[in-house]
Amino acid sequence: MRRRRLAFLALVLVVSAIGGLIRALAELPIPDAVGNEATTVLLDRRGVPIAQLHAEQHRLPLTLDEVSPILVDAVIASEDQDFFSHPGVDPAAIGRAAWTDIRGVGEMQGASTITQQYVKNAYLGADRTLVRKLREAVLAVKIERELSKVDILERYLNVIYLGRGAYGVEAASQVWFGLSAVDLDVPRAAYLAALIRAPELADVSRPEQVDLAYRRRLSVLNAMWGQGRITSGERDAAEATPIESYTLSRTENRSVDLLVPDVGLGYFVDMVRRELIATYGSQQVFSGGLRVVTTLDLDAQRAAYELGSVVTDVEDAPAVAMILLDDQGQVRALIGGTDFDVSEVNLVTGREGGGGGRQPGSAFKPLVLAAALRQGISIDAVYDSPASIVVPGADAGQDWSVANANGVDRGMISLADATVVSSNTAYAGLALDLDLGDLVRLGSEFGIAPELDPLFSLVLGAQELSVLDLATAYSVFANEGELRQTSIVIEVDLGEAVDNGVISRSQVLDGNLAAQVTEVLERVVAEGTGRGADVAGLPIAGKTGTSQDFRDAWFVGYSPRFTAAVWLGYADDGRPMVDVLGLGAVTGGSVPAALFSQLMEDVHHGLDPGAFMAPVSGDE
Repeated sequence: MRRRRLAFLALVLVVSAIGGLIRALAELPIPDAVGNEATTVLLDRRGVPIAQLHAEQHRLPLTLDEVSPILVDAVIASEDQDFFSHPGVDPAAIGRAAWTDIRGVGEMQGASTITQQYVKNAYLGADRTLVRKLREAVLAVKIERELSKVDILERYLNVIYLGRGAYGVEAASQVWFGLSAVDLDVPRAAYLAALIRAPELADVSRPEQVDLAYRRRLSVLNAMWGQGRITSGERDAAEATPIESYTLSRTENRSVDLLVPDVGLGYFVDMVRRELIATYGSQQVFSGGLRVVTTLDLDAQRAAYELGSVVTDVEDAPAVAMILLDDQGQVRALIGGTDFDVSEVNLVTGREGGGGGRQPGSAFKPLVLAAALRQGISIDAVYDSPASIVVPGADAGQDWSVANANGVDRGMISLADATVVSSNTAYAGLALDLDLGDLVRLGSEFGIAPELDPLFSLVLGAQELSVLDLATAYSVFANEGELRQTSIVIEVDLGEAVDNGVISRSQVLDGNLAAQVTEVLERVVAEGTGRGADVAGLPIAGKTGTSQDFRDAWFVGYSPRFTAAVWLGYADDGRPMVDVLGLGAVTGGSVPAALFSQLMEDVHHGLDPGAFMAPVSGDE
């Protein structure tokens, strides 16, 4: 009897708590919609305006009668098939989504109704907290009681972001197809509806996104057919129509205005735009009047751009990508390519920027050295460094052939000296002693985004990484073994509140081991392959990297205050950099090292450079 009374009391308390929560949420007033046409301003770290984000040129409201019925069918079929029957939230859709996602079969299912999506875009933003989701659900139900389904659908179709700076289906129809929304046919309507979920990832004009664009469109067509909104013949005909045949080429995104010309801001501003949209939603970003202080240092950005232009202004020159991080992990300067208006692929961020990675070559060796040290291999360990070696079966079952640059036989050599002269064969010998799984884990711990493969060729930098990956990893050495997560935004003023960025820190390598790596990399600059990166009066550590056939040339290095990574290469076809820029071949120790040196000299002007931590020997 006592247990029954306790259980009954607990049940009463739970029911009372749930009832109180529902009552409080039910009394939640509908807030004012996000203010229209308020320009968002991006500032550099000193408060200098660098860009504006706005939406008025790509916001063309219309009534539901002015929208093609087939587009309405496509949106409802793909986003909310029970729109006209549910009360604002759809438990059945939530169940279907959960079941499909749990099974891992088919397309990921969305559980938010059109009404909830409208509430998110018009009122709440895109943060993913439980409280925000509860508010979204309650407001959706309240709006359903106050507005007709037609009014809700019309408002939704006028606020959704569909890529290329376009808000609403009319503006999107014009920028994607050059047509009004009333004139859309099945293929165009299906593709536009397919863009609703993350339009930036399904832009068919970007080669790396073509497959996803077609999969998304097919998913919409199948949903329309399955719900009887089109015939099987219409579905098949639309599927057979190339998306490229009816979409326009990309044009300048008029919703982003760069306020400082000729400093290469496009790639950095685009990164900030993407991050803001992911955090606050496109409606808030383009119409909410945010004031965003970024990490960019306009002086450093100008210096980096002018240095890169010295290379890229030469006829048939390779592309240059570079990034500068401060000792807090904040991006001070970023050159993501030659011209953002020509190619929006950000060569610094690799796959995240729409492109791919590049082989770092010997620029990856410092990470291998760090892994060796934490596995207990001494920096003074000696390895044979012949001109070339063949390791039977070491390359996924195939023989692994490794050669030193210029065919030099260096004899027996310490691990430290092998790093200074960039001996490939000595590092191949080291690979046989390494726990490659630990090297893979170290890469992840150092902030490298792609998952590395535990192959012997990894030690020689054969796997593709981005410029940002290497800069982030090297900053761990500069920060005495601490990873400080890369950031591009310092503060966002939302009007009623201010979001301050938080620096994420984690100790991923023992400080003394990091100091040992730095001491070796100082020697690389002072006496090894990186002499071209030396800066008089500054403590500089770093490493060169040159991939096979001179396709990629790197210098990545750091002082106690800044870390920088510089890459040169032909981004489109990866052809060898031979007989270009007045050189027989471009190596990491040539142009990249020179660009690094000048950039470091510029950004340290008037600053105390600090000093590196000295390693402590085991006897001390």
